[in-house]
Amino acid sequence: MAYNTLEDFFGDIVGKARRGLGLTEATLADATGLSAVDIGRIEAYELTPDEGRILALAGALQLDGKKLIGIANGWVPERGNSPHDDVRLSVERTILDAGMEVNAYALKCKTTGEGAIVDAGGQANRILALAERMGLEVTHVLLTHGHGDHVGALAEIAETTGARVCCCERDFGLLGSLKELVTDPVDDGWQTKVGRIAIDAVSLPGHTAGGIGYGADGVFFSGDALFAGSMGGALGPAYNGQIRAVTNKALSRDEKTRVFPGHGPTTSIGEELANNPFFAH
Repeated sequence: MAYNTLEDFFGDIVGKARRGLGLTEATLADATGLSAVDIGRIEAYELTPDEGRILALAGALQLDGKKLIGIANGWVPERGNSPHDDVRLSVERTILDAGMEVNAYALKCKTTGEGAIVDAGGQANRILALAERMGLEVTHVLLTHGHGDHVGALAEIAETTGARVCCCERDFGLLGSLKELVTDPVDDGWQTKVGRIAIDAVSLPGHTAGGIGYGADGVFFSGDALFAGSMGGALGPAYNGQIRAVTNKALSRDEKTRVFPGHGPTTSIGEELANNPFFAH
């Protein structure tokens, strides 16, 4: 399976920003010269306004206007379906059906053959098949957050592999009984090694209270905190907090770093700085 579009379309981005800021359709309409009906049509993918109206929407929604126009015009990242492979590590993706399309990843230390599964949303057989195809000895399961579409296969993966399960305690309420499987509570600054690959964790709260991003040499797993051209939904203070956290802890990484999100195509830090309307460059 492969992605041909972004996870979020123009209308999704408008809706996420509007809800995140706590604006009604009527309030946004008043600020942009559009009608509330037009706002609804935009969010339902029925209307893409002209560039002048897009700039007005961007101003009212605290988004980058040029980047929002780029999204409306169909921007996609250059290597959205490409795995990562260098002398030290490799990363491959499988797209799962967990009620929606969701990504799971396998990271491999090429020196030792040890590796990690990043998120386990469902279809454990497909995740395990990916690990087997890569010749992976799974030592860790790294959870970016506790939503069901990211942990639905956790029990089977943990039982089959015997891997350490890593997750932030602030998302234990979302895990329910699955929290008993967590061996390593994760928070900002947490570190581990997968084989000889150093992994660092950063806290990216907003979409969930315990959202975590995991970084290794040249790669970053952003969960639902950051998508290609967008981000996972959040409301009120959590919305602005997520933007700050991603800006300070994810987008501050080397621009060549490849970003593997929870949903949608793979991207890079440089591409997000240049094209994601939620984040200023």
